[in-house]
Order: sequence, then C-alpha cells, then structure tokens
Amino acid sequence: MPDRIALRNRISELEISKMFKERLLDSSNNVIAYLEPLFNKEGQIEDFVIKYVNNRIEEITSLKTKDMIGVRWLEYDPQNLENGVFDYAKNCFTTGETFDYTSKYLFGDQVVWFSARLVKLEAGVVNFLKDISKEKQYERQLEIQNKLLLEAEHIASTGSFRWDLKNGTLSLSENVYRLLGFDRPFEMEPSIERILKFVHKSDIDWVKGVIEQSRNTKERIDITFKIITKEQEIKYINTVGEYYPSDNNWYVVGVFKDVTKQIEHASILQAKNAQLKKSNADLEAFNRIASHDLQEPLRKIQMFISRLYGEEKERLGPRSKNYLEKVISSSERMRNLISNLLSYSRIEEIEDTPTKIDLNLVLSDVLEDLGERISETQASIKADKLPEINGVQFQMEQLFSNLLGNSLKYIKDNTVPVVQIIHSKTSVDAINRISNLPDGQYHKLEFIDNGIGFDDQYGERIFEIFQRLHGKNEYSGTGLGLAICKKIVEAHNGAILGTSKNNEGAVFTVYLPSLSK
Repeated sequence: MPDRIALRNRISELEISKMFKERLLDSSNNVIAYLEPLFNKEGQIEDFVIKYVNNRIEEITSLKTKDMIGVRWLEYDPQNLENGVFDYAKNCFTTGETFDYTSKYLFGDQVVWFSARLVKLEAGVVNFLKDISKEKQYERQLEIQNKLLLEAEHIASTGSFRWDLKNGTLSLSENVYRLLGFDRPFEMEPSIERILKFVHKSDIDWVKGVIEQSRNTKERIDITFKIITKEQEIKYINTVGEYYPSDNNWYVVGVFKDVTKQIEHASILQAKNAQLKKSNADLEAFNRIASHDLQEPLRKIQMFISRLYGEEKERLGPRSKNYLEKVISSSERMRNLISNLLSYSRIEEIEDTPTKIDLNLVLSDVLEDLGERISETQASIKADKLPEINGVQFQMEQLFSNLLGNSLKYIKDNTVPVVQIIHSKTSVDAINRISNLPDGQYHKLEFIDNGIGFDDQYGERIFEIFQRLHGKNEYSGTGLGLAICKKIVEAHNGAILGTSKNNEGAVFTVYLPSLSK
C-alpha cells in the first residue's frame, strides 16, 4: 500500500511539473519549439519531428499547435528548407553549437519576420523565435525615407551635416561628398579641418573667423563662400548651421547647398541691369533731345511757314498752295507725334504722389477741353456717377481725353456720335481672372461709342505703340493715343481691354483698383 501511494504521489508531481512547464512556456512572448531529428539509412538527418510548440505561434500566425505536434518539420513547412533554417538546425544538433539567425516566413498573405536562436537540448534542438515583423516594417520605412531624403538632396544640390563640438566629430550625408567632387560617398574621413581644405584661399580666413565667432556666441551660421572641389572645379556653397545643446555638449546641425547657378544667374542679371541702366540713360538723353533740340527747330519751321503762307497765299498758284498746306499739315503731325512720344516715355517717370481723385471732376474738365469738337459733331456724351480713385490727376485727364477723343474722331458718316460711360464694381479672383490683375476689388469703367469700330482680332494690337488700323489720310493721329492709355492704366495698377466689330462701335473697358476693400 505505501508503494502504491508513493507512486501516485510521484505521478501527481510529474503532472504538476508538466502543467507548470507548459503554462510557463505558453506565457513567453517568444515562439518555443522542440524538434527531434529523423535519420535516414546512412545516419544523416533528413528531417525533424515537431515534438512541442507553445501557443504563442497561434497568436502570431494562423497555425494551430494541435496540427503541428508529431508532424515532420519539412513536410509541414518546406520554407525551412528554402530559407536555410533546416541546415542551421542540423548543424546545431550535430555540433552542439548555438545558431542565431533572422528569417522571413509567408503564411498565406501574412509576412512574418523572426529573429531566432537554435540550441541543442538532449535528443533534439530548441528553436526560440521572436516576432520582429513590426521592427522590419519600421526598418523598411526608414530605409525608404532615407532613400527619398538622399534623392531629394541630390536633386536640390544639398547635403546635411552634424558636428559634435565636444568630441570634434563630423557626420556628413552622402551628397556632401558629391558636392566636394568625390565619386563615391565616404571616400574621405570627415572632419572640420578636411572640409576647410576645400575652401578657396580668397575666403578661407573669413570662413574660419565666422566659425570661430559662432562657436563662442552659439549664433546661427549662414554664409556663402567659394570652394575648389576634388576635380578642381570652383563652386559657391551656402552653409546654414544651428546650434543645439545636449548633455553638457553642443551640436551644430545644418546643410550645405550648391548655389553656383544662382550666383552665376545673379551676375548675369547684374550685367543686364547695368545694360538696362545705360539704355535708360540713352533714352533720357533722347528725351532731352526730343523735348528741346527737335521741337525748337520745328517751332521755327512752323512759324516761318505760317508767315510765308499768310504773306504769299494770294500770290501762290493752286499747286504751290497745295504743297505749302501739306508742309503745314506734316509739320503739325510731327509736332503732335513728338509731344505724344514724350508723354508716353515720361508716364512712369512722374514722381507725383497718388492722391484721391474724383473722376467726375476729371470728366468735367475733359468735356470742357473737347467742347469745340463736341459742338461740331453734335455729340451726346452720357456718364454714370463716377467713383473716387487714387491716382495722378493729369494722367487720368489724359486717359479720358484720349478715349473720348477717339470716339469723337472715328465716327460713322451721317451719324451723331453717342458715347456712354458706365461704371460698376467687380471682384477679381482666381475664378474671375481679368488680364494679369491681382485679386481684389476694382472699378469697371466702360467707354461705349457708336463709331466705326474695328475688327475684334486687333483688340490687343491697337494698344501697341505706333499701331494704326486706318490710313493717316482717312483719320489724323500718331498711333500713340491708346498706347498712352494702356501705360497710364497699368501705372495705376489697372488694366484696359478693347472689344468691337466693324461698323458696330467700340467698347474700351478700364479696370482701376477700388479704394474700399
């Protein structure tokens, strides 16, 4: 009887020990499997039998432990042969050596990465497997991000650096080496001293001084200097660095950027600006000539022709009289042309400060100046109440005078001229874009007449300098009136458009910025 009780107690102890081990193994975060080898006739290991797998495998994959116990390892999962794990297990059992490895498994659509260890234990091997799928995913994402960053640096001709001031170590991104002329990254052991050897001799003392001063003050570095690359190519490099404290130390983190093209473009632009200044100086000289040296002899020509015509008119024959009248007409055209050309060239030179202008008063003054022409043609001019704007008074008067003057010039035969000025407000935005005007509120002024009009295909051409759609013998003019209008409107940050059809009148629409937002 005592032996039977002792045996029962021993069996109970074994069951408790087995239950304790299984629960302990199942509580592990790792997959734990015990494999025993199967030998062929030659005594070589041809497979392993799965003797035990804890429940952790079911939490990670869709596999079931009950389907695995007692099954041949390679028959159950041939991936162990393909990825080389079977060979690790054989070597582990044969040599007793522990093997660490990382391997990828595919379970259906699920990819699982394991960091594993094989350890020999008595008649088999124990396989410890840790699921590192998330780490691998993050590692892949980081790899992609680093690749994108390197590509972005290459495209932008930039590179990054990190300088440890305490230890003096310098870390450079791959593209910094390319900027310095190296074929491959990390060809050179990086240090501040080696980087400074690439700085051009004309800039080296200044660059060293800036670095030394910034180390003392910890102020941001932002400098541009010349370097000579490994291939003896001269480049301009902009360097920006920020100081960051960490654990009783300072780090400088920043970027190198190749700005050679920008510097070259700026140099070209500077040269072109110098040429433009010279051209403007030549234009100013021309204006002085046109305003005095050309107009003075022209005034004398007109004066003497006028006297000659007055004194000899009755004694001249029809042909001579016609010739003299043409000279008078041509000299008057030349005077108007010079006057209009000067007006056109001087619009942007006006230094008058824009003031608040009542366009109703502008219109009143212009109608008074055009009174004689209005009476001759019996024209009817009607206008809405016009707004106040910021502008230059006499330029607005010239704008109204030119537009109304055109309507009173290009009239149809046997037709009384009718001109309407219609005012409204409009908003300009990305949807309702007008010419090149920026977004905002604008006054819209429409000058509508019933004259001869023009072909709408010439709506832009008519605003070009010296452009005429009609012969000089049909209608007087210099071809500058609408060009002056356009320049005045654009000088007031506005726009002007022209639309028409032959013999159906014309509409000139002026947009001027509103005082109210």
